Amino acid sequence: MSFETFSAPTLNEAKAAMRAKLGEGAVILATRKRQDGMVELRAIRKGMPLFDGEGPASPAPKREGPRNETSREAEKSRPASGLAARTAKRPDDEKRSTPREGTGLHNKIERSAGESALSALKGDFSLKLGGRGGDPDDPFQREIAQALQHHGISQKLIKALANEARSAHARDLTGMLEHAFARVLNYAPLTLTAGAPVMLVGQTGAGKTSSAAKLAARAAAEGDKAAFLCADVGRAGALDQMTTYASALDTRYWPIEDPQDVENVLREENPREILILDTPGVSPFAPADIAAMRAFRDSLDAEPVLVLPASGDMYEHIDWANAFREIGVRRCIITKFDTSRRVGAALSAAYEGNLALAHFSEAPFIADGLIDASPAYLARRLVIENPARIADTF
Repeated sequence: MSFETFSAPTLNEAKAAMRAKLGEGAVILATRKRQDGMVELRAIRKGMPLFDGEGPASPAPKREGPRNETSREAEKSRPASGLAARTAKRPDDEKRSTPREGTGLHNKIERSAGESALSALKGDFSLKLGGRGGDPDDPFQREIAQALQHHGISQKLIKALANEARSAHARDLTGMLEHAFARVLNYAPLTLTAGAPVMLVGQTGAGKTSSAAKLAARAAAEGDKAAFLCADVGRAGALDQMTTYASALDTRYWPIEDPQDVENVLREENPREILILDTPGVSPFAPADIAAMRAFRDSLDAEPVLVLPASGDMYEHIDWANAFREIGVRRCIITKFDTSRRVGAALSAAYEGNLALAHFSEAPFIADGLIDASPAYLARRLVIENPARIADTF
């Protein structure tokens, strides 16, 4: 790796040290404030790849073939821009955009509102009666609930953890939780290969683009190379962010607007890298958005992986996990462990949505900020009071 790390009392001082060593054009990869109060900054010299190798850092150009009358007519008939309009040209989109009978996709907003209202009514009472979740008459379950309640974990997950913790040989809380998490949740880190593209999906701001870069960095560290397909072209700064990541990882990327662009890249460029598709933030409750995600998925034959921030509204997270299963999501990446005190929302969503945990993000650095999900990490993370990087401590 060719990045440099700089530490100083303030961000401006860290930047000054960076410029003095790497020059005015240095590229900042990430910054964070450490527990000792110092600001840590990682950067690379402009034009220097994060890992050794060769490859363009700018968007890969699209090949323009000869334009005949047929292609001109096709272009004229192309629908107007917009996520739903772009995907409408696929002949089977209407069928895909209709949820399967019995899934209850259209009822999720009403159900979420009802559950949130019920939670608001009973939340204060349950906390006063000994914690959220579990049996108030069971001292063991009450102890587990009291230890986990501030994380905002669902009652179902707390009860499941308490039941499994009972059979642990360890008697300390961390050991019991590790035993319980190993039996209650599923773990399935991604195996990145050129023949298995990955499509990251989720809400705006969940951390999909940075997760894409971290996955690519993991591949590079293992001697492979990943390239990006960036469908989030409408978000302000998205392409600049992707350009920075591609430059740091010494790889290429293609900005795409619709599934047809994906098919064009595959046909014309024939990429041999591991492909990671970064999608725009969508609503899983909007049939048109679900149809768009299905179309992107099918164009690349990719596995959709849900990216969820660690904290947030628990019921909303659960609804998201259940809704995204409609497009084939079976595992998730949980982000922002380093900036969240309460991490129960995403864990509850994974449990109640039956999603396997693939990776956790606990640092802003693309080179080493993504770790394999494990029960050992979860047990230690849930017993500490403040966010901290703990993957290297066990």
